[in-house]
Amino acid sequence: MQVADDYIFSYQDDYIFSYQNVKNHKIIMDKNFKLHIIPLLIISTYYLSSLLIFNAVVINPLDTLDISSVYNHVISRIINGDLESYKMFLAGEFKWYYLDKIFYPINIFHLIFNDKQFYFFEDISFKIIAYFSFYLFSKFFFNYKKYSILGALLYTNLIHSAMNSTSPTIFLSFMPYILYLAIIRKNIKIKHLMITFLIGLNSSLVFDYMSLILILFFGYLAKENKNNKSFIFITITISIGMIISAIPVILSILGEPTHRVLFLKANLLSFFVNDIKSFLGNFAINDIEKFFSLPTNLIKVFILISFLFVKNKKIYFFLIFLFFTFVLKNILSSDYSQIFFNNFIISLKGLNFSRIANIIPFLYCILLVAILNFSKNLFYNKLLKIFTIISSISLQIYFPLTEFTKEILKENIQEEYLINIKKDYINKNIKNVITIIFNKNNYNFEKINFDVKANTSFDVYYKIDTYKKIKQLVGDSKVASIGIDPMIAPMNNINAIDGYHLIYPLSYKKKFRKIIEDELNQNKIFSDYFDNWGNRVYMFFNDKNNLLLNFIEAKNIGATYIISAFSIKSINLELICPNCFGNNEIFLYKIL
Repeated sequence: MQVADDYIFSYQDDYIFSYQNVKNHKIIMDKNFKLHIIPLLIISTYYLSSLLIFNAVVINPLDTLDISSVYNHVISRIINGDLESYKMFLAGEFKWYYLDKIFYPINIFHLIFNDKQFYFFEDISFKIIAYFSFYLFSKFFFNYKKYSILGALLYTNLIHSAMNSTSPTIFLSFMPYILYLAIIRKNIKIKHLMITFLIGLNSSLVFDYMSLILILFFGYLAKENKNNKSFIFITITISIGMIISAIPVILSILGEPTHRVLFLKANLLSFFVNDIKSFLGNFAINDIEKFFSLPTNLIKVFILISFLFVKNKKIYFFLIFLFFTFVLKNILSSDYSQIFFNNFIISLKGLNFSRIANIIPFLYCILLVAILNFSKNLFYNKLLKIFTIISSISLQIYFPLTEFTKEILKENIQEEYLINIKKDYINKNIKNVITIIFNKNNYNFEKINFDVKANTSFDVYYKIDTYKKIKQLVGDSKVASIGIDPMIAPMNNINAIDGYHLIYPLSYKKKFRKIIEDELNQNKIFSDYFDNWGNRVYMFFNDKNNLLLNFIEAKNIGATYIISAFSIKSINLELICPNCFGNNEIFLYKIL
């Protein structure tokens, strides 16, 4: 009987203990989740403000809508069985292995999501991963949650704000987590190596590997109790993944010469001077972007002068490493990096080694957390906290608000004044811009029209309905675009001879140059941009009323039609569709 009683009470104690553990764990989980609600809401203000203003999410097209989403569209078609869809690019001279992300496992989601859904799946996932990845690393590195949340918030906004183009791979989002595994986690398990391998498979040897090496070097120096075994395992595993994912890039290097072998880089002194000028110029608020980025730049200043307020060895080390990264980035960006490749491996000449600076946002954020942890200056700490929150909100709402302002002006102000605003804005004459905007005589109505269109939302940007009808007219023929993003055509399954491409044959660049040669001769900025860089294979022009484009050369490459944002008078063109299908911004011509 005693044995039975002991058994019952023992069982009961275990049950109570287990129940209490679950209850305590639930309380901790609830408490931890509440810590993240406000930061995640701040990160989501970009989507919320867009939906509130436009009833759609506006997207910064730079390196997203004008290339990444179009490449993803073609990869999606390949995964779904259309193995030759990549030939839509550059008159069919584009190679499959120029799609550098084609082997990424994340592409499996193309089987589930359409193009638009895939874009937002990546965008939202990358932000959430970045936030919790930094939080996890910082929490264990400093053993303090509260300030780690602020660091995670700033990190997410710095690498994924709509003010800048989206990070091309998932690597930067996972980078703090990789560092956590390499220098903090004591017991690396198989699941950690599998996750690391998957991260490598979804990362870029070109975009990310130098950042990986530098961040691991930083972590190795920063951590006092080094776990060399974990460090080596993580480094090898992610490196193998990156090498496998880089097979297309390796094939492009081994293949015919690409346009990147002609890339020219400025001298080292110029890079240093331009970087310093650019940083100081951020505080001369002569355009709207600098106004919204001012809180972020002030945080950077507060961080850079932290040695005046905080006496701490870790902070000194972080600042020195930040300066070291800045110097290294400029050396690798300059013509010094070309000495080796010009003489030995010319195929690697066009690689952009400045991307080693991708770790700089992480360094700023880890410094922020360190300063808040070690500083005893309450006023200084309060300023950092306030500006971190203001900065994060500012970076999120920048693009929706600027797009709204732009569309309001287009809908309401007289055309001549809109042209003047554009000119003054380009020339940084903000005083004139403000004067024009606030002069009610410059408007052509009595009541403001707030019913504006989200021209950079996914569906509107790609003009899906209009291009669907254009596709019916042009069929499998090739087109070139003037005054309109040429990547919209292939996004709508129309073959194109122009576009935005990170890698393409040098021979094609030389052929395409004949089309725009006379326009380039009239504009040194255009000629330097195309000849010394050349990623944008565009139909550049100086004056839409006096086009010097060679349409016969375009036809020789393979173009049959021209899609234009304005009316063109040329003996070599026949108007097929004026104001195509009710869209007064699109004209379709056939090359004679």
